[in-house]
Amino acid sequence: MKFLTQIGLGLILLTGWLSLAHAGDQGPRMVVEQAANEVLDILKKDGGKIRKNPDEIVNLANDLILPLFDFDKMSYFVLGKSWTQATDQQKQDFQREFKRLLIGTYTKAITEFSDDREIIYKDTVVSSKNTSVAMVPTEIRQKGGAPINVAYRMFQSEGLWRIYDVVIDGVSLVTNYRANFAGQVRSDGLDGLIASLSKHNQPQDQVNAAKIQPASQTN
Repeated sequence: MKFLTQIGLGLILLTGWLSLAHAGDQGPRMVVEQAANEVLDILKKDGGKIRKNPDEIVNLANDLILPLFDFDKMSYFVLGKSWTQATDQQKQDFQREFKRLLIGTYTKAITEFSDDREIIYKDTVVSSKNTSVAMVPTEIRQKGGAPINVAYRMFQSEGLWRIYDVVIDGVSLVTNYRANFAGQVRSDGLDGLIASLSKHNQPQDQVNAAKIQPASQTN
């Protein structure tokens, strides 16, 4: 199973996003900027220790990253009709493996993080049709490399802004996974895709399976 390696670059910023419970009254850009600044401080202080300890990275993902994603919305966009037709058990199993996949990407991203990156925040774009939908464009500048454009598509629910897609240099995380998953669902069904994801995630599971929090019940 192939996945775009550049997806990992877009998840770098997510390493420090804090719980949105403390930022429900803030706009999406403020949430991104405040949290990203805090993670830069954390990495400058403890980055070496964090990079050397896989358990620390998994804990960061469980505590700080996964709660910021709207996995129900992401799952729907990634699987389409297969998601709406899935049983509750299949939904739980898929989200569990999808989260493990993102943790694997996150782990790679944090180990490659460098302190010389500068984040430029651009004006938030709010949907004219639905003010609960917004996009936060950013640009990551790094010495010796071309700038990376990263945009966070977010949805506000119950006063909290959560991510449902990340777009890196025009490539959508959701669209990428949908393209990767569609053929396998057609040939092997959703259970086949879940089994394939589980196999793909197995090496990291051997290190930190006990640390991964189970997917929440999806109604």
